[in-house]
Amino acid sequence: MVLYRKYRSGIIRAMSLRDEIKQQPAVVRRLLDEGWPEVRGLGRALARVEHVTLVARGSSDNAATYGKYLLESIAGIVTALAAPSLVTRYNAPPSYVRGAVIGISQSGASPDVAAVVAEGRRAGAVTIAFTNRPDSALGRSAEHVFALRAGVEREVAATKTFTATCVALALLASTTAEARGRSALSLAGLADAVSEAAETDASVERLARAIGRAPTVIVLGRGYLYPAALEAALKIKELARIWAEPYSSADFAHGPRTLLRRGTPVLLLTSRGATEAESRSLASSLARRGARVYAVTNDERIAERAREAVLLKAPLSETLVPISLVVVAQLLAVALARRHGRDPERPAGLAKVTRTC
Repeated sequence: MVLYRKYRSGIIRAMSLRDEIKQQPAVVRRLLDEGWPEVRGLGRALARVEHVTLVARGSSDNAATYGKYLLESIAGIVTALAAPSLVTRYNAPPSYVRGAVIGISQSGASPDVAAVVAEGRRAGAVTIAFTNRPDSALGRSAEHVFALRAGVEREVAATKTFTATCVALALLASTTAEARGRSALSLAGLADAVSEAAETDASVERLARAIGRAPTVIVLGRGYLYPAALEAALKIKELARIWAEPYSSADFAHGPRTLLRRGTPVLLLTSRGATEAESRSLASSLARRGARVYAVTNDERIAERAREAVLLKAPLSETLVPISLVVVAQLLAVALARRHGRDPERPAGLAKVTRTC
């Protein structure tokens, strides 16, 4: 759907959410083409830190969770997610000495994110801002700024800025690993995989039709795909106003699965690799318990076990698969919104910038 907004001078074509989703392959290619020289300097800055703290809200926080997996596994640095209220409400910040603080915000306008970065800078930590607005409050609070280069994102739901953040974090993890004498992460095939994901409209429509008008959806991922499950569920909540509950599939087994009822839709985000055997077993066990199992995956055997699936075929490292799967999840959230009679261009009760303190 193309949205038209009416102004006094007439009707002007406005960019739609789908347009911004379709821009993501170009955004990824631009970051990969332009970002390396800049991010190598950031990697050198992180080479000697003892720990990293990531601070973000909303979709950016889900990207930060992905960044935690990357920085710990690729760069070998213990990484934590910040509790901003310790700085902004309790005046009880932890010690950021000998560490790094990385703030993530597409707008750079979240006061609490900027406050944590500023606190880290006062403590002498390496501070980095990942933002689409380098001249923002967040950008000014950090010593180093990495521009996401996503272009203006007009729609309320974060799509291309989320993807750009994940790619930027992968670049950072790779260059930091290299600076610390570890093996760098290859990003080969990422742009092609995102291009494939952005063109899955027909498969996504079939998946949305199969899920139907269910009022709840459980979204599961494991390892690198857990952050993708968090973001997929958030997009479904924001756009379709469906109560989508995300879990690590391991955490789901520790209690929440007792709530599973016959006919409950479960969306699995899975990949070939370290968790594939577990994911295949999970798909079968959920089906035996009466769940309606759906999947977004690059694993043909999972796709065969699911009632309906979006199967991606572009070769890609398991570490990077979450980026391409989230693009499919964005399209699915749009399709589910329309199936529920909701306008994904105007999600109820949300604003593009949320200023939490």
